[in-house]
Amino acid sequence: MELLDKLSEETDKCIRCGLCQKVCPIYAEMRSEPFVARGKVRLVKEIIKGDLEISDRFKEIMDLCLDCGACVANCPATVKTNHLVLAARAKVTSEKGLPLIMKGALHGFLPNNKAQALAVKMAYFYQHSGLQSVLRKSGLLETLSKDLSQKEGVMPEFAPRTFRSMLSDLPLKKSGKIRVAYYLSCMTNMVNPDLGKAVIKTLEYHDCEVIIPKDVQCCGTPHLAYGDTQIANQIAEKNARLLMETGADYIVSDCATCGATLKKYDEMVSNAKGFSDKVYDISEFLVKIAGLRVGKKPVKGVVTYHDPCHLARGQGVKNSPRQILKSIPGLTLVEMEEADRCCGGAGTFNVMHYDLSMRILDRKITNIQNVDPNFLATGCPACTMQLEHGLAQHSMAVPVIHPIKLLAETY
Repeated sequence: MELLDKLSEETDKCIRCGLCQKVCPIYAEMRSEPFVARGKVRLVKEIIKGDLEISDRFKEIMDLCLDCGACVANCPATVKTNHLVLAARAKVTSEKGLPLIMKGALHGFLPNNKAQALAVKMAYFYQHSGLQSVLRKSGLLETLSKDLSQKEGVMPEFAPRTFRSMLSDLPLKKSGKIRVAYYLSCMTNMVNPDLGKAVIKTLEYHDCEVIIPKDVQCCGTPHLAYGDTQIANQIAEKNARLLMETGADYIVSDCATCGATLKKYDEMVSNAKGFSDKVYDISEFLVKIAGLRVGKKPVKGVVTYHDPCHLARGQGVKNSPRQILKSIPGLTLVEMEEADRCCGGAGTFNVMHYDLSMRILDRKITNIQNVDPNFLATGCPACTMQLEHGLAQHSMAVPVIHPIKLLAETY
């Protein structure tokens, strides 16, 4: 039985009350029924019944979803629209296949650690050799393609080398009260190795022995998002095996999106029973398991916090990051309005649907401006990339930083 057929009863739960309209960032911009949860549920229902065929228009509608989970969290009938949308995308992919470039990225790049290492070197050269500056100032990118120029503008600042390549140089503790397997995300590996170092420093300060399996791959979220469930399941099986082989008491992730997917592995992998119970976001782990320890060095300033969708709604973790920020000496947490509203990043959504993504982001930037913070904290690399781009567009010199990096500065 296909996944969509298994979710048939889910479509029957919708009472068509329309409360999803109030919380959907896509609907707020599009103002069109097919793009809100209620509309998507109805379309999926017609597909299951056989009264509607898979078409380019159906694909477009299913693609215009951030998977932010706001509709699910606010649905009185608890319709899992996010599950329906992902299942619909899998149906589209099984019938239509993937575009060649996307297939190459999902099959040949993201699961390939060597390819990631090469990409980091190339991206770093592009950004620091002067080539990027010349192309941007000359306007050549925009002349060639406005779409290309926009996509290039969202590109994050890459590290000179991957965090994975640095691991042999890091003197990890060989003992500790708690054995923790640290899952290395693609973005920490390629873009933010300093976050990886801060995670290790913080865990060891909490008397943890940190084990980092080098051969783990991308968590599989992009594959699920594009309906490539077969590869996603293969990745989940390998990652679960490597992480379980460490013998760790807990598995920790510094990426909201990766953590949300890791917590689904026991549903994706037949021999991974109990795996997800060991998975914690780093903030959740420190507060609930390790017992939060804060150093004495102050970090002075005002910080506001953006809730990543995959952490706040995907994992139900909202208080732990805030508790960490509030505990840091010299730092004042000031909440922004709609802190848990999606920023519009959603993985590659901001690349594939740039204009719509920026309209959604503008609302978030306005809320940040109203606080005027010294720091903007968030626990998701994709959100970080989106927020940094938005702040730069509005000429705001506010660093976007993971709560753990701020915490590590106190030691």
